[in-house]
Amino acid sequence: MARLKKEDEFYTMLKDLMSTIVTSTELYVDIINGFPESQSMIPQMKVYEAESDEKARIIFEKLHALFITPFDREDISDLTFKLDDIIDYTASVAIRFDLFNVQSIREEAKQMAELTLAAVREIETIINHLPNYKNDPIVMERAHAVGLIEDEGDGVYETALRRLFRDDMDGTERLSWLRLFDRMENSIDACEHASRVVRTVVMKSA
Repeated sequence: MARLKKEDEFYTMLKDLMSTIVTSTELYVDIINGFPESQSMIPQMKVYEAESDEKARIIFEKLHALFITPFDREDISDLTFKLDDIIDYTASVAIRFDLFNVQSIREEAKQMAELTLAAVREIETIINHLPNYKNDPIVMERAHAVGLIEDEGDGVYETALRRLFRDDMDGTERLSWLRLFDRMENSIDACEHASRVVRTVVMKSA
């Protein structure tokens, strides 16, 4: 009976990093959907952020220590940075909901959080299929799906700003939400940036 080929450790480490990002993004959605009652959940986002940073650090250390990598070491480094950016942005949003003393949630915030989670789940599928990226069409299909989600997020962001500047509200509250929506858009953009790295890896092998 033929033995299964052992998965390259970089793929295993990227999957491990991705698991933290998925879990933290699920919490991110719960925090936003339930705020302000969910305020006590925010410190856990910092825990996940630190966990992600540590997993990314291990990947970078391996990159420096090993000569042979499953694809270009620059692309592994870039992908790791981009994945870690996702949790950095979502954690910063959650923290600012507390810092800005947000009292109620705007509907577009819930929509943007859900879109971030949808994009993250697509990236999870991409990372799970990445070991066979040269032959597995799912990798590029899901990378394209992330781009469509990012486009949808742009539309929600524009609607959010349009309503923000038309609704009657205190100037401080408006500024707080402007900053929050900017960071929420960055969270979705970070997903697209990660998928773009994967698309580059696939195209290099074509």
